[in-house]
Amino acid sequence: MSDPCYCQYAFTQPECRVEGIGPGVDPRFPVELVREGPIAALTSRVDLHRFNPERLQGKTAEDLQWLSRTATRHHEIICQAAARSAVLPLRLGTVFRSRDSLQGILVRCRSTVVAFLKRLGQQQEWGVKLYLRQRRWEPASGHLGLPPPHYLEPQRTGTAYLTQKKAQLESRRELRAGIQRAIQEVEQHLAGKAVESRRIRNLPADLTGRNEEMVFNAAFLLPVSARTGWLETVQNLDHEVQGQGLVLEVSGPWPPYHFCPSLEL
Repeated sequence: MSDPCYCQYAFTQPECRVEGIGPGVDPRFPVELVREGPIAALTSRVDLHRFNPERLQGKTAEDLQWLSRTATRHHEIICQAAARSAVLPLRLGTVFRSRDSLQGILVRCRSTVVAFLKRLGQQQEWGVKLYLRQRRWEPASGHLGLPPPHYLEPQRTGTAYLTQKKAQLESRRELRAGIQRAIQEVEQHLAGKAVESRRIRNLPADLTGRNEEMVFNAAFLLPVSARTGWLETVQNLDHEVQGQGLVLEVSGPWPPYHFCPSLEL
C-alpha cells in the first residue's frame, strides 16, 4: 500500500464531533478532524492508488460502480457532520498528498471559512423542484403534448386544418405562459421567506428517474427557526400548483452545497 493521503469532505468547526460517523470513503480509515485554530478539516485517510484522478473519471463500468458508492458515502459523511456543526462542503475528490499540505489549506482559507461558518451556523439548505405532469394530447383538459400523427387525424380542408393548428399553437403558448407564472409565484413566495435562493439547472429524466419533465429546480437557504413556517408555505403552494398540472417536490435539510464561497484548493 502506498503512503496514505487525505480526502477532505468539508471545512467545519473544531468542536464538531466525529465519533459515530464511522469510516471514510476508504473503509479502512475513520473520519477525523484536522484542526487549525477556529476551523477544522473533516477528513479521512485514503490510499491514493485506489483513489486516483483517473478512477474518479469513471471510465469503466467497475469504476462507475465504485464512484457511485464513494459519492454516496462522501455525501453521508457531510450530512452527518452538518447535523452536529456548521460545515462548508467540498466536492468529491478533494485529496491532499500529506497532512502538511492539508494543514496549509486550512491556514490559507481560514478567514473565508470562518466567515462562512459563522454566517451559516444556524441555517440549512432546502431544495424545491417542479415537474410537469406526464404529457399527453388532450386539448380540452389543458395538457401539453405533441399532436397525434397526421395519418390518425381526420381529413380536413386546408383552411380548417390551418385554423386547428393555429388554435393548438396558441393553446400551447398560453399553457406555457401559465406554467411560467406558476413557477414565478412559487419562487417569489419561497425566496421571500428565505435568506438566499439559487436557481439550479433542470435535470433530465435519466437523472431524476421520473417520467415528468422538470421545469424548475432551486435551492433555498433558511434559518433553522424558520423551517416550520417555510414548509407550511411549501405545502400551500403544492396544493395550488397541482391544479395547474405541476408536481412539487421538496427535499432537505441539506448541507449548504449551493451557497459555498469559491475556494482555490
